Amino acid sequence: MELDDETEAELQDLVDRLDRLVPKEGAHLTLPADAEGRTTAGNRAGYLRLGIELVRAALSPVPASDEAPAQVVPQVEGLLTEGSRAPFELCELDESIGSRPPAQSRLGVFGQMGAGVAVVLILILAFIGAAVLWRWLFG
Repeated sequence: MELDDETEAELQDLVDRLDRLVPKEGAHLTLPADAEGRTTAGNRAGYLRLGIELVRAALSPVPASDEAPAQVVPQVEGLLTEGSRAPFELCELDESIGSRPPAQSRLGVFGQMGAGVAVVLILILAFIGAAVLWRWLFG
């Protein structure tokens, strides 16, 4: 999304004002350290600071390089409590994401289950075939 200079400056002024209004001191956010953790806990200031940092990062994206795609890099390290993990390993910036269809399997639920059963059956048949071949060669 391309913004004109006036809009960009106005957004930056709003973020700076929000930054002054929401104190950094006392803002806390706990994000699960394991992949299965689903609960994020934080105080109101913590969630507000997270939003401010995301908007600030989106206003100053890091351009693409040979090693990495364009990205936004929110500065949330001082916000996270002990034992939390950084919530974003990579915030890739992709302006065409809205025009792409959602990723989905064309198999559907029953097709995926059938494919899983087929893989298991093939593995069982391969094991039986290997056992028969072993017995025929060395038996």
